[in-house]
Amino acid sequence: MMDIFFDYERADAIPISIGENGPQSPAEWAAGARSEYTAAVEVPEELHARVERALETLATRATPDARLFLLVGPDAAALATLTIVVAQSEFSRQEQAEFLWSPTAILPPAPLRVETEHLGVGFSATLAQRENGEDFGTRRWLFFGSGMTIGAVLGPVPPYLLAVVEPLAEGVLNGMRVDGFTPLPSEERVAELVSAVVKKGDEWQA
Repeated sequence: MMDIFFDYERADAIPISIGENGPQSPAEWAAGARSEYTAAVEVPEELHARVERALETLATRATPDARLFLLVGPDAAALATLTIVVAQSEFSRQEQAEFLWSPTAILPPAPLRVETEHLGVGFSATLAQRENGEDFGTRRWLFFGSGMTIGAVLGPVPPYLLAVVEPLAEGVLNGMRVDGFTPLPSEERVAELVSAVVKKGDEWQA
C-alpha cells in the first residue's frame, strides 16, 4: 500500500480512518472521532450530534480504495464530504471526461486551472446537478502523474454551501503528498480541458 500524507488545518477536516484502531463499528468510531475533534476544536454543543452522525455515515462508506474526509465549516454549520482516489494508471482522455462530468449536470461546468504544492498543476470542474428534483453542487479535481492519476470529489452539497467548503477541500489537496507521485507537465492538457466546456445537455468532450 502506498504512503499518502496530508497536512491541513485541524479544524477544517476530520479524516475517516475506521479500522486503524482495531475492530470498531462505524458508530463507535464516529463517537470517538467526534469526541477527539470537539476536544481540540470549539464546536457548539448542539451540533456535536450532527457531526457525529455525519462521521458515522461516512464510516459506513469507507473502503480501502478511497480516502474520505468530513470537511467542517466554521462552528460546524457546514459539513461536506471530500473523497480522494489515487489510481495506479494515467487516465485516458475518456476516463478523465467520465470523472469530471455527470449526466445529471444542469449547467455547463465551471472549469479552473489549479496548482498545488506537491501534486503539481491540475484541473478542477464545478458542477451544478439535479437528481430526483433536488439541486446540489459538486467539485471535481484531477492531477496528472507519471503512471498515476489523483482524483478528488467534493460533495454533493447544497449549492449555497459550495463557497464555504471549497477552501477547506483546497487546503487538504494543497497539503497532500503521495509517495512515488511525480507530476507530469500538464499545462497543455489542462488548457484543453478548460476549453472543453460544453453547452447544456452535451457530454464532456474527451
